[in-house]
Amino acid sequence: MVLERLWQAAWPLATVLLVGVALAGFGGLQGFVPRVLLAIAALVALAFAARRFDWPQSDYALRRLDDSLPGHPISAISDDQATGLDDPASSELWHAHQHRMVKRLEKVAPVAPNLRVAPKDPYALRLIAVTAAVMALGFGTWRTTSPLGSGEASAAIAAASWEGWIEPPSYTGQPSLYLGDQPDGTLAVPKGSRLTLRHYGDLHALAFEGSILKAPVGNTPSISQQIEKGGFLSIAGPYPRSWSITAIDDAPPEIRTTGPLTRQLSGEFTLGFVATDDYGLTNGEVIMELALDQVSREHGLTIDPEPRDDLTVDLPLPYRGARTLVEGSLQETLVEHPLAGLPITLTLQAQDGAGQFGESAPFPMILPARRFLNPVAKALIEQRRDLLWNRANARRVAQILRATLFHPEDLSLPEGLYLQLRGAIRRIEAGVAFGETSEGMPSDLRDEVAQVLWDVAVELEDGQLDDARDRMREAQRRLEQAMQDGATPEELAELMEEFREATRDYLDQLAQQQPREDDPNAPQSENMIELSQSDLDEMMDRIEELMREGRQDEAMQMLDQMRQMMENMQMAQGGESQQPGEQAREELRETMRQQQGLSDQAFRDLQEQGQGSQAGENQDNEGRDGGQGRGQSHVGSGGEQGNSGDGGAQDDPSGQQGGDLAGQQRALQNQLNAQRRNLPGAGDPSGQAARDALDEAGRAMGEAADALEQGDIPEALNQQADAMEAMREGLRRFDEAMANEQARQEGEQGGNPGESQNAGNQDPLGRNQTGNRGANATDNPLGDTEETYRRAEELMQELRRRSGEPDRPELERDYLKRLLDQF
Repeated sequence: MVLERLWQAAWPLATVLLVGVALAGFGGLQGFVPRVLLAIAALVALAFAARRFDWPQSDYALRRLDDSLPGHPISAISDDQATGLDDPASSELWHAHQHRMVKRLEKVAPVAPNLRVAPKDPYALRLIAVTAAVMALGFGTWRTTSPLGSGEASAAIAAASWEGWIEPPSYTGQPSLYLGDQPDGTLAVPKGSRLTLRHYGDLHALAFEGSILKAPVGNTPSISQQIEKGGFLSIAGPYPRSWSITAIDDAPPEIRTTGPLTRQLSGEFTLGFVATDDYGLTNGEVIMELALDQVSREHGLTIDPEPRDDLTVDLPLPYRGARTLVEGSLQETLVEHPLAGLPITLTLQAQDGAGQFGESAPFPMILPARRFLNPVAKALIEQRRDLLWNRANARRVAQILRATLFHPEDLSLPEGLYLQLRGAIRRIEAGVAFGETSEGMPSDLRDEVAQVLWDVAVELEDGQLDDARDRMREAQRRLEQAMQDGATPEELAELMEEFREATRDYLDQLAQQQPREDDPNAPQSENMIELSQSDLDEMMDRIEELMREGRQDEAMQMLDQMRQMMENMQMAQGGESQQPGEQAREELRETMRQQQGLSDQAFRDLQEQGQGSQAGENQDNEGRDGGQGRGQSHVGSGGEQGNSGDGGAQDDPSGQQGGDLAGQQRALQNQLNAQRRNLPGAGDPSGQAARDALDEAGRAMGEAADALEQGDIPEALNQQADAMEAMREGLRRFDEAMANEQARQEGEQGGNPGESQNAGNQDPLGRNQTGNRGANATDNPLGDTEETYRRAEELMQELRRRSGEPDRPELERDYLKRLLDQF
């Protein structure tokens, strides 16, 4: 209460004192009048405080404390019973009331002082004074004596100060140097940096000197100049400073080619390069100039070419990061340029931020052109080259084209292409006639005719292949753009499916136009690679997996690799390769074995969870049956999960040994979906039924994976059993579709109907089918070796032994009985 009353009375005095501190900090008390006024205000505030302050008494303290408590217990205890003194009930009630009031005093706490003076200070003068005092203490100059001192005035001494800094050119990326923070000595800065010096206060107290300054400074308050050469800089004054500044010259960039020039069949070429600069490159170009002395001057090239600007393309530079060292590769496709197929000199040019250029040594090369195999297309491209070489060849080009089309029936040209060529000939002849009366054939007309010749040649060469290729490239571009834009997983899956279909259409077109191996005109190249449909499916599955994991950069890199591979692709053919039906059947059977092994592993996990007391026996059984069974009949990843040997990693569908069952089940589902999409026999009803069955199996696998993720192993086992049954039905339907397709082909070739029917009743291993359960219902064993019979007998005995053990879980024994029913 003393603090409360003191603050309530003395807050004006505190405000006056804080104002005095603020005035002293900012030099407001340098005269006599301000000090007198401040002293008067302080005395008035002190008198006000002395008058208002009243020392609190003990009875007031008790009332203040009593008012803060519920029910005023202090006053209640001090009271006496007024009535009913002779009544025992009234006395008892009074004592109970007194006792309750005493209980309330057990948890009494001191009353907090009330320091709120806002109602007495509506303009918040005290807060303004506090803010001003804090600002004065932090930023004030304190150039005067204390206002409460002896009162002797002292003249303000204006202190002289300076600041300076050096700003390197922005292209260097280096920070500015504040001279006040730099120790005396040598300073190395890039040439062209800007020096700035500023002088405050008394201009005669400090002096800027040095050979680095371009002109005498005198009393100039500021200096700003560029540093073109090194020199000495000093600051004379109470605290002298000096530096020796060195101007570092900016070296021009350097660039050179690395590695050999590589070409693609499409005309795309790649050339590596390395460029360096001390501060970083800003631009790069590739200049290609015709090497006229290397041109074979024959046919339309005998005359001099028309003047043409050098071909210039931008050099690829990184968008982010330092450009002091750039190692990259130039990838360009210039097959439509007039210089395509001609000798050129390639020069790489780099530029830095200072405007300096660096060039590589000239690189002689033949500008890669597209390779045309169709003789008519090749002739059209040659005439296009002559026309673009010089418009003076226009008459000769028209004559050769007319001679080429003299017997159009011998060329087997589509009517549309023939009409385009006839129109091009008429336009060339019109341009020649116009050129006889002017400066020559118009350049825009020449370029239009050249484009027509190119389009016709490309269509003759590729047929409908470009349409499929363009669709594939557009699908890839949309997929890459979606990954860059952060599309949802559902959108990425839809775009990936679109890319799969476009790629499949392109491969179909490519297979139709694949030249025979004995064709002498078939293109041969070291860059050609051989791919099968399964290879491409594996790459696409890997790309889709990377997208699901959020590794978009790796997915885009694999897409680019796949594009490069398909540019030089040759479909895997030949007598040694499997037929599509046989390969698909073997892949489906392998998937079934993997699913069986995965189910076995799930049952072992369930057994370990439910019967901990039999862990030793179960581990022994698992080591015996899992190690052998997985090596023969259960080759799936689930079966190999319990095997710690090296062989377990070979058939793991998830791509990693020891992965969780849910991830393996999900990978197996993706594998089955890929096999279903590429299943032959789409036009046959049995083939469609096989697809439907495999689709049902994939759904069951997905639900099994969900159950495994939730830890519901019994439900997962039920779904896995449904998936196995659906896959068996799919295999049976697929065998029927392949048998129908074989019978149809033999019937078309005039074969014996009886032989065709007999062939249709054989499975892929050549065994006659006697049952109605597909390829597994045959009258021959899977193998005729003694080891096969011995192993089968061991497996059957072990299954019977386990199914007869009453201490095993009921769910496991039901599963073993279902296995025995299959055989």
